[in-house]
Amino acid sequence: MSRVYFHSPSGDAELRGSERAWLSGLVNDLAIGILALHDPSRVDRLISLAAPGHYIALHADRNPNGMRLETAYRLAFLHGDPYTDALVQHRGRPVDTFTLGLNTAMLLGNDQIRLAARLHAQCELHTWVDGPNRAWLADVMEAGLESGIYRRGIQYVPDPARDRDEPQWVSQGWEDVITLLRARDDEPVVASFSVTEQFPNPGRMWQEFGESGDGWYELSAADQWQFAMDWLRQAPGNLELKPDDDPYRFGHGLTIHDLFAHDWEDRLDRALSDMGEDS
Repeated sequence: MSRVYFHSPSGDAELRGSERAWLSGLVNDLAIGILALHDPSRVDRLISLAAPGHYIALHADRNPNGMRLETAYRLAFLHGDPYTDALVQHRGRPVDTFTLGLNTAMLLGNDQIRLAARLHAQCELHTWVDGPNRAWLADVMEAGLESGIYRRGIQYVPDPARDRDEPQWVSQGWEDVITLLRARDDEPVVASFSVTEQFPNPGRMWQEFGESGDGWYELSAADQWQFAMDWLRQAPGNLELKPDDDPYRFGHGLTIHDLFAHDWEDRLDRALSDMGEDS
């Protein structure tokens, strides 16, 4: 099973991959609720924003015996295909729906929902917390457990094919992560995901270690940490987790609310202009 790792020079901890899926679900459920696909007027606006070649635009008046339009839109929003025309676009510029959902969570959510969005979106990119802010992050996680937003553990059957197997309680790992965070305040803690590169790694600077990057493995563990952390501190994307970092926004900065605002065209124009040629 996959894991979200939390690394420090002095030790590591991990969340189960099923908890990352849970965090993703929190963000997605909020996005779908705000889309309000049961409201025909909102569906009309969304269809108008779909690229003409997207199947949502092509089949908006589909046979009533087929998949409901609301269901098709929800699936397209949550599981966008980068090889199809954009589900949301403005004046020919695509608007990433994953980013829309993340920014909606950052706008409406409490600290725990905002952390869910950051970890889900950026654990693979090595989102991190600096030493003095470790206690703050531990407090956010503990509050999430107390409120039930995060799960202390789950019941599961190790081998469903064996009828005699009883469900087992398994910790999701939050307590271990909190313990790591509270252990000290003079070292950063950096996230990674088990199916992508772990931390530390040379990242985009691997060519500094020879054509094949093999020189990286000649460094001591301490030197690898120092090099990777120095790069991460100045890396683009603002990956640091810290208190009072509101408003934090991803990518184009737009939320689902912007799509329905009275001045929605101006909002999209401004956001996409700020993004230059990218969105």
